[in-house]
Amino acid sequence: MDIRTESKSTFKVMGMKLSVLLRDERRKKLITTLHDDFNKRVDEINNRINPTVGYGIYMDPPNYNPDTDPFTWIACVEVDDLSNPPEGMEGVEFPDNMYAITTYEGPKGEAGNLYDALYRWIDQSEYQIAADYGLEVYHDDVDDTEIDHMKMELWFPIKKKS
Repeated sequence: MDIRTESKSTFKVMGMKLSVLLRDERRKKLITTLHDDFNKRVDEINNRINPTVGYGIYMDPPNYNPDTDPFTWIACVEVDDLSNPPEGMEGVEFPDNMYAITTYEGPKGEAGNLYDALYRWIDQSEYQIAADYGLEVYHDDVDDTEIDHMKMELWFPIKKKS
């Protein structure tokens, strides 16, 4: 698995949110439905920065316990302004950060393994997780004619271990 680190300046996103328990997401695939619904409405966002990039961003609560705590997922795009969101959408701003980044290409059902692999890499590196969120970055230039195939980048915020 190839992993790189990269800085990203403060950025803003706008999209549709979902709060869900991990076990419910795994059973019902609610995030997939959220992205499908969002993709039908993405053109309502007037201040989108990059029309070929989309995001799925998870946000965990403090002291997150995946067995008992819901996490938030936002299907979104980057914007230059958070004012005037379309009905049913919200904006979120994320701070400057350094990220550990890896790429996945393969069956959609196996993409979750990438999370475990990136967490393991961070644990064994000179870095630690810096915040309770992470990014899935999707590029429209990917040939996704295979219905069960996907390509994405996974970005976790990191900082040097102290």
